Amino acid sequence: MKIKIVKRDRLELPDTPKFISPPMVTEPLYQCAIAVTVISYVLDADIEIQVDGVIVSSANGGSPWPEGVTVPIPNALIAGQKVRARQKTAVALSDWSAAVIVKDHTKDYPAGPPRPEINPAPVFECGVRTGVSNLLTGGNVWVTADQIEVGRVSGCRTHQGVNVNPVYGLGQKVRAWFELCKDPSPPSSEYVTGSPPNPLPAPSVDPIFESGTVLTVKNIVNGAKVTVYRNGVNQGTWPCWGFSITINGLAPFVTGDKFTAMQSMCPGNPDSPPGEGVVQPCSSLPAPEIGPVQAGDNRITLTKFVPDATIKVYLNSGLVGASGGPIVMLTKKLALGDTLIVVQDLNKCASSLALEIKVLCVDPPVSSNPSNLNLFPVGFSEYQNGGIKGSVYYPAEDDGNQQPFNVRLASLARVPIVFMAHGNHSPADPSYLGYDYFQADLAKMGIIAVSVNCNALNGSGGGVQNIENRADLIIDNIAFFQGLDADPTSVFFGRINFNLLGLMGHSRGGDAVVTIPTVINLPEVNIKSVLALAPTNFRYWARLSTIEPKGYAFMTILPAGDGDVTDNNGAQFYDQAIPATFKAQLYVHFTNHNFFNRQWLDDDSLFTSPQPAVITRSDHERILTAYGCALFRATLLGQSTTGYLDGTQLPAGVLTQHVYRSYERSKVLTVDNHEDGNTININSLGQPTTQLNGMSADEFPFDRVSGAFNSSFYGLSIGMVVKPGRTGRVFRSELKKVTNLSKKEIWIRAAEVTDGSSVAAGPTGFELGLEDSNGVQTWVDSDDVGGLPRPYARNPGMIKTMLNTLRFKVPCFKAKEFKNDSIRAILIRCNRNDERAIAFDDLQIIN
Repeated sequence: MKIKIVKRDRLELPDTPKFISPPMVTEPLYQCAIAVTVISYVLDADIEIQVDGVIVSSANGGSPWPEGVTVPIPNALIAGQKVRARQKTAVALSDWSAAVIVKDHTKDYPAGPPRPEINPAPVFECGVRTGVSNLLTGGNVWVTADQIEVGRVSGCRTHQGVNVNPVYGLGQKVRAWFELCKDPSPPSSEYVTGSPPNPLPAPSVDPIFESGTVLTVKNIVNGAKVTVYRNGVNQGTWPCWGFSITINGLAPFVTGDKFTAMQSMCPGNPDSPPGEGVVQPCSSLPAPEIGPVQAGDNRITLTKFVPDATIKVYLNSGLVGASGGPIVMLTKKLALGDTLIVVQDLNKCASSLALEIKVLCVDPPVSSNPSNLNLFPVGFSEYQNGGIKGSVYYPAEDDGNQQPFNVRLASLARVPIVFMAHGNHSPADPSYLGYDYFQADLAKMGIIAVSVNCNALNGSGGGVQNIENRADLIIDNIAFFQGLDADPTSVFFGRINFNLLGLMGHSRGGDAVVTIPTVINLPEVNIKSVLALAPTNFRYWARLSTIEPKGYAFMTILPAGDGDVTDNNGAQFYDQAIPATFKAQLYVHFTNHNFFNRQWLDDDSLFTSPQPAVITRSDHERILTAYGCALFRATLLGQSTTGYLDGTQLPAGVLTQHVYRSYERSKVLTVDNHEDGNTININSLGQPTTQLNGMSADEFPFDRVSGAFNSSFYGLSIGMVVKPGRTGRVFRSELKKVTNLSKKEIWIRAAEVTDGSSVAAGPTGFELGLEDSNGVQTWVDSDDVGGLPRPYARNPGMIKTMLNTLRFKVPCFKAKEFKNDSIRAILIRCNRNDERAIAFDDLQIIN
């Protein structure tokens, strides 16, 4: 995203007070809901709810932040109904929002509603309010302490505060419960109330500005009461579920006013020290901040703004959006190169600064996190039968060791299963326990997750035989669970669907799970997906042919700072993989080999210094769970999570700025993958290519072999390298026939070529072009689709040229008289003056 802060008074922005954007009805909505939540409206607007064209309810919205307003409706919703909302102020009336179609929750959640989560946790003695999340809008939530109900909300929002009466005592067992349509969810995890912090921490007050009326207080202990003073005068006391509270309806703020907030818990314990905030003048009101925007979007998402501000959005100087945060709907779709101006205004205070954004072709949105699907309690146990041993996590009736299998889930169908395998490490360490966090995340969404103890094969040397022995051991564990599935005394009796089987292996375990599909011979086993995490490739090192992963979805995660498997051999598996549905490669900067396993304590990136410092262990874990759950949800549960893998959406809570993807779907039109033996002069369609304006490009093995362009390529494919030269060089690849690309994308893998020992100063890039049947050409720069990633600056001699898939949306290509429905050639143009080589591979047309 290209952004800058500009002076507002230079922009001559029109003011249209009678225009406001429609609000948003939060999705999904389900049958039997007795309330609707609406977000993104102007402070204190009246919100009207329409069901099937009839206004059925209205309410004052109050503050749109943090969670909007939940409006009760007179009759429970029915599947198929259309629900809309609009907002109304004294001077403006918005259009109706887009319709949300009411669904039947049993279609999305056949085993019952999602499991509620006490959020935040833990809970404390004397707590007066508890937050509960992971709820379905309009259902009923309640909280129990020692199995006695202490609070309830009917017609809840997705994250609901529940007042507690009587307050919690010390040592009580607290759980949250939920139901919709008289269909109960499993209870939340159980929390035992502890003593609150003593002394309590001082709260903090978010920045406040002249003429505002909303105050946000943070650093609140879960269940505390928060008292606010204004210039020493008590403004009231509010119960809080913890972390923060936003208070609306205060008298307009005056510059210099001092607000003081304190929190209290148990009688007899002292209140916290005060937290203070002083009202700043209007001239200090900053510009807001927003998340990614890209061509085709019809909304913006705010990441930082004043909660009671009206956000105004101007597109090429015209007002196209005006509402409260966190989302503002726009009247027009955005296009590449558009200029957006975003400002925020309080009642009598217009910010002097504005945010200016140049819209990119591709800048994917941050979505939810695919590892957050929480449906079931999690049971776990250790197992052993001679040399077959490990741990297993599974959807259960309740949390804990050796709990019964979840009855409702088992009554629907057999359950998918994933087997995990660690790599070589000290046999004294229980390496198989290192993925418990990933196992638990899979189990809570309805997948059995087994981690195989491979320690018997650790510390005994390497080689292909060690990998094959690991594969055999994992297969023996699969066979063992087939026996448990057939054993009437087992918790897994009749529970496991071996036709929906996934594999995950780390290091030598990654090498082994790629081997398993080539040798497994167990009945009724169908491997749907394989995740190779920082895998070795002993066959390559032994000069044997590398296995071609095929017949299943394949994904590899490659830590750029890997100090153990320094060659990032998973790139070889990716290059050789023939996707049944898709294949994916994640090359992750600032990560190492060990931090994905909780039992592997050393930072191995230090073994091959100098290297940049790596991200935290918890950030490593979030990468594995987010992308790993996306893979297994897509392939084992049939859910729509591949967007996280192909880069069309980003998982929340993950350091995605360090993740660089290669991705390929099956059954797409490949223009050129350079693997056909056609030479550089003929593409994979059998059509001619042309090098123009001094272009010098050729095909090279992307491998550390004789004939490679240089030693910085660590894959196992053939690709094209455009050699350094003057700007304006063009490579033209002709299509087999004139093709309508109007609703398609062009994908190409590309990388800045390094010499293996250093990283050039500053980034480079290129332009991709389309040529129509009349010879009209138009171009989109690589910087407008995310840009070429920089080589990872690790120890000299190990800096790699790692290709990354760039997605070019065809509607971004525009020129006078250009026709994107009659394309005859795809072009690459070198438009930089830095004399740098660029590598390309896998030029494809995607629906």
